Amino acid sequence: MTSTTAQTRSGRRAALAASGRLAAALAAGALAAGCGAAGDDATSGKRLTLATQIAPDAASAAPFTNALGWTITLSKAHLAIGSLHYFEGAPFTARRPSPGGGPTLLERLARWAVPEAHAHPGHYQAGEARGQMTQPTSVDLLQGTTALADADAVSGVARSARFTFGAPPSGPLAAALDGHVVAVEGRAEKGELARVFRARALAADVLDDATGEPSVDGCVFEEVFLDGPGAVTLVVKPAVWLDQVDFEAVAASDDGAPVDLEPESPAQRGFTRGLKKGTAYALSFAPASPEEKE
Repeated sequence: MTSTTAQTRSGRRAALAASGRLAAALAAGALAAGCGAAGDDATSGKRLTLATQIAPDAASAAPFTNALGWTITLSKAHLAIGSLHYFEGAPFTARRPSPGGGPTLLERLARWAVPEAHAHPGHYQAGEARGQMTQPTSVDLLQGTTALADADAVSGVARSARFTFGAPPSGPLAAALDGHVVAVEGRAEKGELARVFRARALAADVLDDATGEPSVDGCVFEEVFLDGPGAVTLVVKPAVWLDQVDFEAVAASDDGAPVDLEPESPAQRGFTRGLKKGTAYALSFAPASPEEKE
């Protein structure tokens, strides 16, 4: 086993252990908050109940152009959600190139010293669990913002999250998903080419390599100190799912009905890779207004 693989598995085990400790933290939170601890973390560990909602990003709701030059207009974006977990650890984010387009001298030195490992998800350390929403359901992202179940949480800094696909799918769109965790339909155009497509994925297509679960670790939770009532918003980005999909080899539709991406085709592989990108899932927290607190 390579050291990078070992770090990946160790990080996942730590994240799972942290989420398992959340129940104990919730039980102890009220007592810890009442002890009058001094310092900046005096309110850390207080039990919270947070509203949760999901929404598409604006770029995906409107026509968008992917990295391969296809302009895509979605007509359906069904998603099965399993659970959301929030952590205090910093998210895993891939290194971006310098403004000039190439790596800086510092980046080149870092790559020489630690080849590839610097951008490997094994370096994501979840840290302490801050909250969890565990009620599975299914939503149509194109219908706008949808309320999910409340989350149990404890006060403290949140910086990252784990998104889990709902497997098997449940909720109002379970039948429409037909066993899939994601089903997207739309039209892709590039020059004179046009494709009416359907892209779907099963839980087996989105398994995390380290844990074997249909989940995405290290998603960004916009850094915040959770310390009172409010709402967590999960923004899902289908534009990221489809960013590396080349539709040219997808069969043209004879009757206007969507054509499925072929299993194991380059288009399908590009789609499933997009589903597993942490950048497709972003979370943030908004505190309740004074009126909502009353």
